[in-house]
Amino acid sequence: MKYAAYRSFGPIHCIWIGILLILLVVVTRQVFRNRALVTDSLHHAVLPAGYSVIGIDISQYQRNIQWRLVRQDRIAGKPIRFVFIKATEGISRQDPLFADHWRQAHGAGFICGAYHFFYATRDPMLQARNFENQVNLQPGDLPPVLDAEISNQQPDTVIRHTMRIWLEEIHRHYGVRPIIYTSLSFYRKYVKGYFDDYPLWIAQHRATSVPEDIKNWLFWQISDEACVQGIAGYTDLNIFHGDMQDFRQICIP
Repeated sequence: MKYAAYRSFGPIHCIWIGILLILLVVVTRQVFRNRALVTDSLHHAVLPAGYSVIGIDISQYQRNIQWRLVRQDRIAGKPIRFVFIKATEGISRQDPLFADHWRQAHGAGFICGAYHFFYATRDPMLQARNFENQVNLQPGDLPPVLDAEISNQQPDTVIRHTMRIWLEEIHRHYGVRPIIYTSLSFYRKYVKGYFDDYPLWIAQHRATSVPEDIKNWLFWQISDEACVQGIAGYTDLNIFHGDMQDFRQICIP
């Protein structure tokens, strides 16, 4: 009887079984690729599960921050651990609140990092000097960040050349390799394959996972519309690719 039942599976049955197996593999791969989501409606945040270190990034647009309240806040049950703060832009602009934000965030016990908004149309060495003159990094701080997200209609080669000059000068000055912050589209067009030896901070909002072609990311900006206690208006929300032990290892020694 078993042999008869076995022989009853003809070619059509085999085709359908093959299709079902393929669908099962596809669905399974998708489940493992996209992490489960944790929703925190109070903070207007949706976070991928499994990441324990979260932080924010700010600039002059986040005024009068009550850092004690930020320190007490919990997003999806997790404390805010780090703050990236805008320091400079181009060759001559400084964020007017950088010094206050830097001092107050440090004083509240946050691990801090500073970033520079980059223009490929400006002298990269002068841009680096602008940042160096404003930012005094100490042990325990995060590495400096190059915020590269606009092309200003410059050729690919010019964008990459000027970025590299800034990155190498900042590396020389601070003794640590800078982080590149960028959008997914800018990364794929100008960064991927050319700056793979630099850690990445990718901006990809309202996504369930970082795209598979991004291998070297450290930070993921998951939202620009988070609500954080002690900060008026929306705030950028970020996750770190690792636990607190990993996080401390990337800080300036």
